[in-house]
Amino acid sequence: MKKFTIIKKNGNIIPCISEIPENCKKIAIVIHGMCSSKESANAAYMMNFLPERGVGVVAYDQPGHGEEEAKEEELRIGNCLDSLNAVEEHLKAEYPEAEICYFGSSFGAYILGLYLAKHLNSGNKAFMRCAAVIFPQMILGKLEKPENAEKPEEAEEQSNNRIMKDLEEKGYVEVELGIEKPARFTGGFIKDLKENDLLKIYEKEPLTKDVKLYFVHGEKDSVVPASAVQAFAAEHGYPITVVEDEEHSISNDPSSPKIVAELAYKLFMI
Repeated sequence: MKKFTIIKKNGNIIPCISEIPENCKKIAIVIHGMCSSKESANAAYMMNFLPERGVGVVAYDQPGHGEEEAKEEELRIGNCLDSLNAVEEHLKAEYPEAEICYFGSSFGAYILGLYLAKHLNSGNKAFMRCAAVIFPQMILGKLEKPENAEKPEEAEEQSNNRIMKDLEEKGYVEVELGIEKPARFTGGFIKDLKENDLLKIYEKEPLTKDVKLYFVHGEKDSVVPASAVQAFAAEHGYPITVVEDEEHSISNDPSSPKIVAELAYKLFMI
């Protein structure tokens, strides 16, 4: 495994790890989820599975994540898109003959969905694992949940007051997502989410037919409901595999990570 960094145009640094076989023709960029990192168990599995079959893998830390330099960059949608693009441009320069593929998990798949919608991609195969296609709704819905309000306008006022108080006192709002630890978001990130509703973006302008998406999801996912992702996939005609008795990590059964990896490999080899 190789460890390296990429310097972004804004001066921030992206820590990366890679396993790229010699003369490989395809390289998958792994985009991790919220409160995760390039060293996630999922990324580690893919870094073992795909290179053994001739597909290179690069994983990197998204802004505000990991324990290295990326942790210092503010978590904003634009910064996340810039990091993915910087990794892709680096690979295109280093491996000009290789096809770029994408593997996004949870929040990482949400970022990947935006990346594709904004036509920043050069590759056309995107694997969406436990994709948080409703990520803005997940966060904003929790923030806007009424406490003791009897009317919608009272609930909104309570929500705004609570958010503003936390931002003023702490500089962030904390949201429980059902993962290992609560996620912290700045006011700027909350604003970004309001402006980047993936459902509305895809409804307005679906992806071109040459971009191939494949979804895999845990049947009992309590973080991102499988029903929401199934509805999104059905609306746009994207294939989806729902793994029975699995949750957000798709790792309850020791055989499940291999199911995910094999599906991703199948997509990349089309």
